Amino acid sequence: MLNPNEYIIDKLIKQKPQHSQCFGMLRLFAFLWYVNFLFAVMRILLATVLFMVSLYANAQHEAAFPYPSIPDTLRAPSARAGYLVNHYWDGYNFADTTQNVAGGMAEQGFVNFLDLLPRVPRAVAASGMMAFVDRLYEDCQPAVRDYFAGLADSYLGNDDSPMRDDVLYAQFLDIMGASKFASVAERTRNDYMARNLRKNLPGTTAADFDYIDRHGKRRSLHSLAAPMTLLYFYDPDCGHCRQVLEQLLGIPQLTSEDGAVRVLAVYPYGYDERWSAAPRFPSTWIDGYSPDGDVTARDVYYIKSMPSLYLLDKDKKVVLKNPSVEVLRKALSGGCRYQFFKTQL
Repeated sequence: MLNPNEYIIDKLIKQKPQHSQCFGMLRLFAFLWYVNFLFAVMRILLATVLFMVSLYANAQHEAAFPYPSIPDTLRAPSARAGYLVNHYWDGYNFADTTQNVAGGMAEQGFVNFLDLLPRVPRAVAASGMMAFVDRLYEDCQPAVRDYFAGLADSYLGNDDSPMRDDVLYAQFLDIMGASKFASVAERTRNDYMARNLRKNLPGTTAADFDYIDRHGKRRSLHSLAAPMTLLYFYDPDCGHCRQVLEQLLGIPQLTSEDGAVRVLAVYPYGYDERWSAAPRFPSTWIDGYSPDGDVTARDVYYIKSMPSLYLLDKDKKVVLKNPSVEVLRKALSGGCRYQFFKTQL
């Protein structure tokens, strides 16, 4: 017969009920969860407040540009647009250099101004740009002029800009160079760029040039007979060219053997070992180089960046000048019916 273990009995008698300890733990966990929940709610509220403050600040910056008040007597949309273009910069203080960087206000105002210009007749757009340039040269420092000139180049001259417009940019450069306050260097540079921007515009006949193909034969662009021609200027060492090439190879019309679209890939800087050792293009493409680099040396084509693309029709008229790959894809699939883009000459 076993004797009772007094130690165990004593321990059991004096031990606190187990459920009380569990209940205390549950209360602790509940309290910690509640505290964490409050912190989470506070974080959400703080983020919401900061977001609203940011929106309000952005709205204030956008509203800060001193847009002109159009007289109520002007009722017709064309008249109101014309007044807005000609008086757009009346209230802007070009002498205050802080406005040019504060919150992007000046940049947004300039972009809105550029967006207005194609909506009015060319003569009105020209007068609006002249009013802008007069203020730009008379009221501000050279650094401010450089700032706005850089904006014009970024939005009107950049291949990746949705607002790119060679005709409008050339007109802007003409007016900048014609200012009596422009330096000789500015006039020379603007004249050079404007002349090049007007080369090979959509609707004009693409300039002819000679090239030497992989077989050493000298040929010309205009001798290439094809319903459509894609002129592709490239550099074998250009990383962006390789990226664009991969996208071009994904367009069925450019690799088809039906001959509807011929691709002429040209290295414009003359023969060198890089071109000779470069990977070959599809067999349906023609690959060559410009002898002595005439394409660029004689400014036959203004190649601002690589690659440079031109879509030509059967008469070698320019249909698209430096289009994005997506625009090119749509054009070749009939999405734009080969319409000329931006054919204002």
